[in-house]
Amino acid sequence: MSSFNEAVILTVGINVLLALGYWIAVSTGKYSFGHTAFMAIGAYTASILTVNFSWPLPVAMVAAGVTAAVAGGLIGWMALRLSLLYLAIITFVFSQLVNLLISQWDYVGGASGMLGMTGTTVPLVVGCVLLAVGYLVLLSRSRLGLAHKAIREDERAAMASGLRITRIAVGAFATSAAVTGVAGALSAHQLMVITPELFGPHQALLIILYCVLGGVEYFWGAAIGAIALSLLPIYFDWLNEWYEIVYGLLFVALMIVRPQGLIGRGGAGGVRLPRLIPRRERESVG
Repeated sequence: MSSFNEAVILTVGINVLLALGYWIAVSTGKYSFGHTAFMAIGAYTASILTVNFSWPLPVAMVAAGVTAAVAGGLIGWMALRLSLLYLAIITFVFSQLVNLLISQWDYVGGASGMLGMTGTTVPLVVGCVLLAVGYLVLLSRSRLGLAHKAIREDERAAMASGLRITRIAVGAFATSAAVTGVAGALSAHQLMVITPELFGPHQALLIILYCVLGGVEYFWGAAIGAIALSLLPIYFDWLNEWYEIVYGLLFVALMIVRPQGLIGRGGAGGVRLPRLIPRRERESVG
């Protein structure tokens, strides 16, 4: 396998893992605008353990996933009981705070970044993707997966049916953060150098677009979206400089033409992005 093909597989595989991780949170109808924080937590946790303490990368990845899951659980517990507007604000502010703290932390190089990480291989990335896919297949066929769908479709009806929606949503958010943290660890050891800029708002936009492009109804829609958006800048060089504008326009066009994504039911049965402010709050304001 040539080095170019290996790099393509690694990049696509890590992005698919990011998309699948984000989809776990979206499967409950909760949209985070700061998942790059968990990616950064995973990347720096694993890098500290492998570079400064000589841990094997697989073990460091587990630690990165656990650390990101704890952070995700705490943020989810504070934010998921609020409306989606406040969830978006809190997760975005949290990601900016993590980015700022990393930039000021001399132990990890501050704004200059951290380097010296190696070890990401194709079998390791493919193995992680397969584990995530296997988990999501089991989840989609389980009662917990049905609970996720019920919360996404109608949160008040799910609550009325006896589902503990906060506990379920926080668990999904923590699991989502764990997968994203593992993806961050793999990304850091592929790039061999990481800086806070890698985990900025542009990366958060990409992760959201992976799910929105493919569709939020099925997890493999998110994977397809990640594959498509990962390959475009590789084979169309001009997108490397213009991808933020092109992807932003793509997002707007998709919301107008096919809001349920490429993979999803059309018409009235299609999955729609939820409103940021619940109807009951809008009525009280009016």
